[in-house]
Order: sequence, then C-alpha cells, then structure tokens
Amino acid sequence: MSRVLLIDDDQHFLMALPAVFTRSPCVITVDTASSAEQALRLIQANEYDTIVSDFRMPGLNGIEFLKECKAVRPDIPIILLTGYGTLELEEEAFEEGAYAVILKPVDVDVLLSVVTHAIIRRGLYQAGPSDPIPTLSIDAHTMTLESKRLSSRLRDINERLRQQIERADKNLPE
Repeated sequence: MSRVLLIDDDQHFLMALPAVFTRSPCVITVDTASSAEQALRLIQANEYDTIVSDFRMPGLNGIEFLKECKAVRPDIPIILLTGYGTLELEEEAFEEGAYAVILKPVDVDVLLSVVTHAIIRRGLYQAGPSDPIPTLSIDAHTMTLESKRLSSRLRDINERLRQQIERADKNLPE
C-alpha cells in the first residue's frame, strides 16, 4: 500500500481530490494537511511515498515548503500544484528538487499519472536498483507538457468538428 500526503489550504479541493486516487493501479492511502507547517509535522511522524502540495498557501509558499521538506526527507518525490505557473517558478521548483509542477485547474488524469509514476519510481529506488531511474521512466515534466499538447490538439479537433457540423446543418433541407 502506498501513502500520499496532500496539502492545500482550499478545504473543498482537499476533500475532493482524494477520490481521484481510488482510480490508481496502486492502493493509495491519502493523508491531508491544510498548511505547510501541519504537513511538515506529518512528514516527520509518517512515511510517505509522495507529497502533493499547493504552491500558494498562507505561511510557507511551495518553494519554501519544498526546501524544508527536502531537508527532512530528501527521498520523497514532491509534486507542486499551482494556479500561478511561470517558467521561472517551474525552473526554481525543479532546481530545488520538485518531482513535477502541475498547473491548476488540475487535470486529474495527469495528476493521477504523475503521482502513480512517483510512487513506482520511489519504490524502485528504495529496492536499490543500480539505476534509480529505470530506463522506461518518463520525466514527469515531459508527461505534463505532452498532456498539454494533446489537450490542445483535442480542443482543435473538437472545434473543427463543431464547425463541420454547423456547416452540414445549414445545408440540410428544412
């Protein structure tokens, strides 16, 4: 069984998101925290396979939390969620050791994929393979970019289909 810590100051998001993990191929237990400070206490007391944290919260922000967490538990993959994503933020997060940065609104399929990948990677790493990152591993950042690219393509295809249907409707006899 895997254990994930979810941190967000938005109580509705914090209550809704654990249901996403029921679709995982892994059995996942989800603990929640509404602040980075509360999360740091949980991290010291419990073993987690990955951590998913909002970036902008009262108290410590995502980068500060990431630094604190990496000082205590450098082996845990940390996924940051942000509605305020910039290239600079992503670069700083990755420099500080973030496993992934996911933009809000969260695509639950992307989040589930990234969390599952982080859990599997951590399990392989703990097992002690000679290469802690397996050759079939795909970088979480690459997966996020690919998901965005595919979502954009799907929007374009849907728009073209909508236009074709409208044209066809106009040509139908009444």
